[in-house]
Amino acid sequence: METSNTAQLELIVREQLRGCSPIFLALADPIRQDIIMMLTKHETLNVAQITERSPMSRSAISHHLKILRQAGLITSNKIGTEIYYELDIEDSVAQLQAFLATTEQILTLKTP
Repeated sequence: METSNTAQLELIVREQLRGCSPIFLALADPIRQDIIMMLTKHETLNVAQITERSPMSRSAISHHLKILRQAGLITSNKIGTEIYYELDIEDSVAQLQAFLATTEQILTLKTP
């Protein structure tokens, strides 16, 4: 029975890992890490404000923001002609926590 449970959990964790891949890819880049840290200090920032705080060009920042948004780590809100970005990590954190919990279950079952 334990082998069956482990096999089922391994299928689940594989799907969870694939679901977390965009998050891992988004977090792997130092510039995107910097943007996330900026957004932890400031509730919302627009591209110009992020560019002022970074050595990257406006177009490069926009590219990084797109990746963060696609990974579900930030949201955008248009106010007038400006788009403001803010952290929205609750769903991503829950995804990562589920992946880690399943991984821990597998390790517990495999530990003698």
